Amino acid sequence: MKKRKTAKIIFGILGQIFVFLLILLTFSLIWCFKNFGNIGLNEIIFTLNMPLRDASTSFVGDYIESAFFPAAALFVLEMFLMLWHPKEQYYFKISTGGDRIRRCKIWPVSIPVPVSMLVMCIWFGGLFYTADRQFGVVSYMQSQLMQSDLIEEEYVNPNDVEITFPEEKRNLIFIYVESLESSMQDKANGGIFDVNYIPELTRLAKENTSFSQSDLIEGAAVAPASGWTIAGMTAETAGLPLKLFEYNQKGKGGINNSMSKYEYFLPGAVSLGEILEEEGYYNYIMFGSKAGFGGKRTYFQQHGNYEIWDYSSAIKEGKIPEDYYVNWGFEDQKLYTYAKEKILEVSKKGQPFSFSMLTSDSHTPAGYLCEKCPDTYEEPYANVLACMSAQLDEFLTWLSQQDFYENSTIVVCGDHCSMVKDFFGEYSYDRHHGETARKVYNAFIQPLAEPKQEKNRIFTTMDIFPTVVAALGGEIEGERLGLGTNLFSGEETLAERYGYEFLFEELNKKSRFYDNEILYP
Repeated sequence: MKKRKTAKIIFGILGQIFVFLLILLTFSLIWCFKNFGNIGLNEIIFTLNMPLRDASTSFVGDYIESAFFPAAALFVLEMFLMLWHPKEQYYFKISTGGDRIRRCKIWPVSIPVPVSMLVMCIWFGGLFYTADRQFGVVSYMQSQLMQSDLIEEEYVNPNDVEITFPEEKRNLIFIYVESLESSMQDKANGGIFDVNYIPELTRLAKENTSFSQSDLIEGAAVAPASGWTIAGMTAETAGLPLKLFEYNQKGKGGINNSMSKYEYFLPGAVSLGEILEEEGYYNYIMFGSKAGFGGKRTYFQQHGNYEIWDYSSAIKEGKIPEDYYVNWGFEDQKLYTYAKEKILEVSKKGQPFSFSMLTSDSHTPAGYLCEKCPDTYEEPYANVLACMSAQLDEFLTWLSQQDFYENSTIVVCGDHCSMVKDFFGEYSYDRHHGETARKVYNAFIQPLAEPKQEKNRIFTTMDIFPTVVAALGGEIEGERLGLGTNLFSGEETLAERYGYEFLFEELNKKSRFYDNEILYP
């Protein structure tokens, strides 16, 4: 009897833990739909494997406030109602005929164990179905059981091809703009809106070189495992997706421990930074956030020996107080101010330089409205985009007035498509196929190469890598690096050769070559 009672208690505790997890999963899914409606399971797994110490406090706080606290409150209420034994007032009496009175209980309603288990299974099944519809859980699991040789067959190691730069090196200014899409324009210019939220960037693309899938201003599709910041930067500088899972020597899948600890970041990859460092460039990169989050610091230190300046650097130099923290660190308004100071310092080092920076005001969940942002639109994120476009235009104007400008090539690219789902309405970013109106913005200012075919190109952000090398005057044997193709050359990209659907399906699959030669050689 005592054993049965103990087993009942244990079963009850486990059941309540499962109930709490179901409630938490429900609120977490709602939160994910709001903040990460456009990403796949690759991105979620990578983020969950992140140390969160460098994440935005507002971002983590929003999850706790919007998902964890409501789930915990609902669970406490459920426990209270279940454990609290109601008294007489929770009953009502009904006549069953004659003098007989029957007392009926209002609460709690006793639910048999089989029924409760069935309800929880249906609940979990509904959550799984919803998550699969949104994030492609089943397709991701299936892809991890399938092998593809595409990366092995198509990958071009930069160390294996000849890259010839001009004798007089050209400076590179690479501006990664958080979540910048060409779809943020009006329809007449290749966007999806009736209003152009980034007019300055539209003008920039028209006046310079901007590769597009149509005759309008479109851009690059986002391949699998390239749809969040560090993955997007990896695609654009190494021509590779950021695939976290691998097969170990025993043939079992799992998360690469060295990757999660960031001791080594894609040690088998060769990136833009390494190519430029070998050519005598001084590499410098700035972040308005903490460089440690997502492995950005590790990647850029190990691939190009970049000098890194970030939120922590700003505190050390007294640019901002120690307790100053907005959005993901400090706002872009400050980043551009500090960037002006730093690029002047870098330009005086007496060697060609590669100066990169990553903005953050347009980051999910809703962007950041600074004091410079207009109040033109009802939707706050629209004002963030307008401010982003205007601030970048002002910075580019300032650059054009500097002594080093004439000998510099400037690249402006989004890192990936925006994750602010609701803002784009029915135009969702399709992680499986590139047939979508939403593409990543690109513009090349003062490139040394002339495009053979600028419009009507089918390409991904991985093609940006060799295209930047060509923009600096680099002649690439075979016109391909990584999985990317030099868009100035007119050579066929992998997306043009295979089509988005087949290419993305293959990239979603396991690749032993990637695991053994790129991720963990």
